[in-house]
Amino acid sequence: MLRQPIVAVLGHVDHGKTTLLDLIRQTAIAAKEAGGITQTIGTTEIPLETIKTISGQILNMFGFEISIPGLLFIDTPGHEAFVSLRKRGGSIADIAVLVIDISEGIMPQTEESMQILKNTKTPFIVALNKIDKIQGWHTHDESFLKNYQRQQDVTKEIFEERFYKVVSQLSHRGFESERFDRVQDFKKTVTIVPLSGKTGEGIPELLAILSGLAQQFLKGKLEKTEQSAGMILDVKEVTGLGTAIDCIIYDGKIAKNDFLVLSKPPMIAKIRALLMPEPLRDMRTEKKFKNVEEVNSAAGVKIAAPGLETVVAGSQIRTAKTFEEAEMLLNELEKEIEEVEIFTEKDGIILKADTLGGLEALINIFSKHPIREATVGNITKKHVISAEANIEPSNRAIVGFNIHPSEEVLKLAQDKKLKVLTANVIYHLLEEYEKWVQEEKEATKKKELDTITRPGKILILPGCIFRASNPAIVGCDVISGIVKPGYKLFKDDKPIGEIKQVQSQGKSINEAKIGDKIAVSIEGPTVGRQINESDVLYTDITEEDYRKLKRFDKLLAENELKVMEEIKTIKRKYNPRWGL
Repeated sequence: MLRQPIVAVLGHVDHGKTTLLDLIRQTAIAAKEAGGITQTIGTTEIPLETIKTISGQILNMFGFEISIPGLLFIDTPGHEAFVSLRKRGGSIADIAVLVIDISEGIMPQTEESMQILKNTKTPFIVALNKIDKIQGWHTHDESFLKNYQRQQDVTKEIFEERFYKVVSQLSHRGFESERFDRVQDFKKTVTIVPLSGKTGEGIPELLAILSGLAQQFLKGKLEKTEQSAGMILDVKEVTGLGTAIDCIIYDGKIAKNDFLVLSKPPMIAKIRALLMPEPLRDMRTEKKFKNVEEVNSAAGVKIAAPGLETVVAGSQIRTAKTFEEAEMLLNELEKEIEEVEIFTEKDGIILKADTLGGLEALINIFSKHPIREATVGNITKKHVISAEANIEPSNRAIVGFNIHPSEEVLKLAQDKKLKVLTANVIYHLLEEYEKWVQEEKEATKKKELDTITRPGKILILPGCIFRASNPAIVGCDVISGIVKPGYKLFKDDKPIGEIKQVQSQGKSINEAKIGDKIAVSIEGPTVGRQINESDVLYTDITEEDYRKLKRFDKLLAENELKVMEEIKTIKRKYNPRWGL
């Protein structure tokens, strides 16, 4: 017996994910969302009879014989939800709808959605939304195919131009795609369904193609098993019931009085009540739920049981008929967590996520970096202390996906000079971490550069001898590079002395650069003997400093590199192996 395929809806913000589902449900969820952007996760069941009513003609046209009991949509608020909705080996979603605005095309979040779908090996179709906004477009019918034929030629041209721009964008990203009625091989081609979440055109085609492809290519995956499996979407207080959990059951069936087995925290509780919304309503907005005795997959269900206050959303659930069986399942779930979570004492970053699925994705993304610890839950003081033990500077970081550390923890991390990175888009975390590592490396190099004598070249100006010796004070032009107090100077490979002070307009400064007119006091030489007016002096770089400067050449200005070569040439006149 087949279960309903679970359908996830992804896409860029404001491309119309909720509006599209809203139209299918004929409810007003999108209007109730703050700013029109989805904020919570819901599930919506579309029964087979409803699909046949809406899409009968299209199903017949493609010769689809549908035996799945319907479709179960997850209305997901962006990537963090989809990433968290993972079981071992992939997503709990069987198929996805990627919503793209036909006028805007692929946007950054679309790109990220595609990456997630690719990583979790989730098949998807593209809902090319907002065709009603094409200039000159007129809506006559709910069927896209019928409606398209009635458009003026100029409107069709605009449509085709925008349509194939998206096809080209998908092709550049490694996905061959085509309009659903032009697809030759559904296995090799991403199907695109043009539609409007506002007027409803294209919805019959979308439901028909989703049902047909799920039936044709996911049949083996949709076979029901005896063992129930589900995931917690949300944890809520319910009047008269206490704490209840919104779950999606993606395999098997659960019944009232079954033993509920939870992974985070590990616990067993007896199911007091199972509550289901009416079909064609969303679990988030339909306040009236009906009590049911059992629930078959795939379905969204609210479960009431004692002791659910500390349960974490995104956790896996199982059910059992006996307590002994429940204990065995609990051991299995704990092993699953142990297989994912990482505890070591080695040097490495600390990873944290709100769910096991999110953590698994995070570990996968950071696999090229050393990991000290990777666990589910928020960042605590313990993690700050653990991160502080790292020796390698780039490992002194804590990365959190979809979590919100307390101000106290953030302050402690700041005091310990640790980096805490948190985000709700998983790929941003890797980008931000690698950017931070690069910045830290540059900062370390700059710090080391401050301990090295840098290349510099000064000209003693005629008529600017202010003191002949002890120390000599002369007016100079910085011809090239940098000079600082403490730098030693040389001329023709002969040591001249050490700069004691650098002044500009009567004030002491820490460094002078090319083009600056300065006065310098030099300990060691006497004017008229070792140095004279119009002499050119160089900073005296040691061989060791020269080698280091070669390593840091990207941090040096062009004029510094040039004078460094001049210094090398002078030094090698007297020592051909200098600096090698």
